[in-house]
Amino acid sequence: MKHADADCVPAVGARSALRWLRWNCSGSAVLLVLQLAYTMYTGRTVTPSAFGAYAIALTVIQLLGYVSNGGLATYVLRAGVLTRPAVHAAWRLGTACGILCFLVVQTTAPLIGTLWHMPEMTPLLRLLGCQFLVQPAATVVIATLRRTGRARTAVICELAGQASGIAAGVTLIALGWNPLGLAAAQPAAAAVTLALVTLRVSARPVLPPGAPVRARQLLVPSGFLAGFGLLEFASTSSPTWMAGHLFGAGATGAYSRAAYFVGLPSQVLFQGLNSAATPLLAERRASDRLVGGRAAEYVVCAASAATFVGFGALCGLGPAALGLLLGPGWELATALVPLTAAGAGMALLCRSGMIIDQTRHASRAVLTTQLTVLSTTFAGIGIAVMEQSLVLLAGAVAVGQTAGHLVQLGGWHRAGLLHTGAALRMHAIHALIGGGLGAAAALGGSGRPPAAAIGYGLACMLPVVVLCALFRRWIPLYAVASAAGILRSPGGPRAGPELTGEGARLAAAAHDDVKDISRA
Repeated sequence: MKHADADCVPAVGARSALRWLRWNCSGSAVLLVLQLAYTMYTGRTVTPSAFGAYAIALTVIQLLGYVSNGGLATYVLRAGVLTRPAVHAAWRLGTACGILCFLVVQTTAPLIGTLWHMPEMTPLLRLLGCQFLVQPAATVVIATLRRTGRARTAVICELAGQASGIAAGVTLIALGWNPLGLAAAQPAAAAVTLALVTLRVSARPVLPPGAPVRARQLLVPSGFLAGFGLLEFASTSSPTWMAGHLFGAGATGAYSRAAYFVGLPSQVLFQGLNSAATPLLAERRASDRLVGGRAAEYVVCAASAATFVGFGALCGLGPAALGLLLGPGWELATALVPLTAAGAGMALLCRSGMIIDQTRHASRAVLTTQLTVLSTTFAGIGIAVMEQSLVLLAGAVAVGQTAGHLVQLGGWHRAGLLHTGAALRMHAIHALIGGGLGAAAALGGSGRPPAAAIGYGLACMLPVVVLCALFRRWIPLYAVASAAGILRSPGGPRAGPELTGEGARLAAAAHDDVKDISRA
């Protein structure tokens, strides 16, 4: 890249990455609140059977979404040098694939409804399919904004689009278009997002010129990313499809509600980590500074804490929270929350590990992990089919993601990125905390109404929180955050407690890495 061109795209550094992370996390938090409020409304207005048909229709649309988007957003985020012709080519390819997918959905919707013996799915599919006319282009533009350091603009446009989509869905449901209002939310959100980015001149990113890029040149790199996404999607959506075949729309609706409830925080956490870390890692790779063992260890440490601490607590507190959100009539969904929370947490851990392998261009490792997840999940689904058990079906996802992460640990150990023993110790400490929080919440809320169960569960979690604060020097995540300066007060650094054991080892590595970044 020429010097003049370099001025068009800001350099990505640790400070920029933290600023982007703040914007991404803030936007994700607001979006999570909106989605939870929307879930509360639809839980009281949409029946389990209607939501089951919508959930299956949504997975079919998401499957075609991997074809329409084709991994283009990920390609834009990970491009070492992003030029104007490359973005235009991605936009053209995404638009063409989106139109093709729109036509496929409109044609095959009745056949798909017949396949699941749910004719009510046909209009839902056709309405959801309208998003393919705008979603691919919006996704490419939003990814370009993030890649060029315009995280604030990207977050605002996405939030405005999602809020508009939710408002459209609520309005249509209130007017009697139930459950079609559910299907209208996504196309409306994509259309508003694209309109905001396109019509606002200030929202358009400034890109350097470059050599002409034909759309077909993106098929190979984006095709691999799309194929990887398809494997990941198949492993997480297969239980929903099988639930529809085995147990009908009502049970599918209950399972989908439980999976969606825990999938929201999992997706929010992953998007925040991916959106903030990927541009930084991409520029480091472009300047021949590949991700090393320390960076890999920090990513795994953050994902480990979110998985075992966050989702461990959700296993205990989640059933009452979902019961409060959805209201009466969803008892089966609340009973499935601990299993779906375990699956969502392990999916977050495994997907975060994929960031490491994709950044170091370990395509074989990515493929091996995904095939392990897929085969193990299918084996679990097979056992659930033989036993005719929805509980075993819900647990298949957690088992598959766990097997995939074990394969990742073995690959990182052989590559010298992260020792298996260190990773397992890290997981064990975080799992102990999460298990304590979840058990305390479940014990406190047992046999109580949802609102009271949440209150008593939180109260019972307090002793565990106090113990964690007293022994925080043993917690790997605290050690890394403290040494990296994230926990410093605005007035300056403060001397914290002396770190011990695994925490001390991680803190020493983090301290050295911070010095390396400051010299770069």
